[in-house]
Amino acid sequence: MKRSVLVVDDNDINRLNLKLLLKDDYQVLEAGDLEAADAMLSGHRVDLVVLDLALPPEPDNPEIGLGYLQRLGRESPDTPVVVITGHDQRNVAARARKLGANDFFGKPFDPDEVKGTIDRTMEARGKDLHEQEMRRTLESRVNLDLLGESAAIRDLKQLIEQVAPAPSTVLIRGETGSGKELVARHLHAQGSRAEQPFIAINCAAMSAEMLESELFGYEKGAFSGAGKRKLGWFERASGGTLFLDEVAGLPMPVQAKLLRVLESGEFSRLGGEAIIRSDVRLICSTREDLERKVTEGEFRDDLYYRIHVVEIMVPPLRERSEDLPELARSILIRKSAICGKAIESMSQQALDQMARYSWPGNVRELENVIERAVVLNEGPELETLPSLDGPQLISDDDDPLQRWLQQLPEDGIRAEKIVATFEQRLIEEALDRNHHIKARAGRWLGFGDRAKDKMRYLCDKYEIETQENT
Repeated sequence: MKRSVLVVDDNDINRLNLKLLLKDDYQVLEAGDLEAADAMLSGHRVDLVVLDLALPPEPDNPEIGLGYLQRLGRESPDTPVVVITGHDQRNVAARARKLGANDFFGKPFDPDEVKGTIDRTMEARGKDLHEQEMRRTLESRVNLDLLGESAAIRDLKQLIEQVAPAPSTVLIRGETGSGKELVARHLHAQGSRAEQPFIAINCAAMSAEMLESELFGYEKGAFSGAGKRKLGWFERASGGTLFLDEVAGLPMPVQAKLLRVLESGEFSRLGGEAIIRSDVRLICSTREDLERKVTEGEFRDDLYYRIHVVEIMVPPLRERSEDLPELARSILIRKSAICGKAIESMSQQALDQMARYSWPGNVRELENVIERAVVLNEGPELETLPSLDGPQLISDDDDPLQRWLQQLPEDGIRAEKIVATFEQRLIEEALDRNHHIKARAGRWLGFGDRAKDKMRYLCDKYEIETQENT
């Protein structure tokens, strides 16, 4: 997909010459005045603006063009601008630079100068976008790579290699903290859109109104507080990848609009009428039972089939426990550096603690547990993981549950009732041993970072009253 250049110049010959000069490398859009320029910017993705400062209604007054340059800086700060000046307007070009212009060239046109200026500006913009994406990647990743050599992680890597080059929509499934966004970023990085933007948005973290405005953008005055036009993520990600995290949280009105975009590739900003085309690869993720939500009428079946073209399942950490030491070492090195420590290794006790724990919060919980241990640790070796202190079953010989299973009757049991009773008794025992302090009881049960919230949920579930309400 060619990058686009909008040429804003009231001279038809100038626009034609620039179009002929640039058309082999860029999609060239044209506007003869500021109103037409606004319409082009509203209806198309524009990667660079070439702006003549001599514009109607006062073509001899560069203040018209300079004023528009300032407005572009406010409303489209990510769009680079190259200005056109007269041969005797070097002072005007300097002012334009201060107002945000990336570069300039003069009239009459020198083809080599014009092409070189635009190519350099486009290249610089590409580098800026790449650096921004790298920063976002480093900030959001749980680990620097899909670490591990377990069969589960090898299968996952192989599937990513197969799926990445295709343009197909992908649905990534997995538990909280298992690394769904990391998989999405690998799909993007290994595909044909790797040099274009990758934008991630959490669908479950926003209201319907905010989510719609973030996805599709809005025009000035579209609602209270919309003081200027804003490009949405579909527009900003055009040519690249848009990752919708926790897509099951999409409100119904947004689901309908998303479906229209997937079917036609077109949408309008909130408060606008211009039709905008966007070329994105859509990747979605969910930890919920999306099929159940379809059955219960909470998720559109037609949208489900649109996003469920290729499915990737991210294995939970407990199913690739052999990867724990490598993952832990990677996290330890990173967290140690961040916290200003010089911790180089983990003790066997810490490794044993990790091996016994079930990691309900997956890699994200592993990272939190190690960071807390790093903060509290003294010396060059990480000796223990305080978050995992508490009883852990080590082998079948020491496992009372295994002995109980062997005593089950041959004619069967009522499993749901027995499991619920066992869970309730276990919660009550944990509370009794920990002075009815939910957070402490939850940690005793091995709930880790979710201890208090998990205990609140279970106490409500079984109507267990405690003296502690916080």
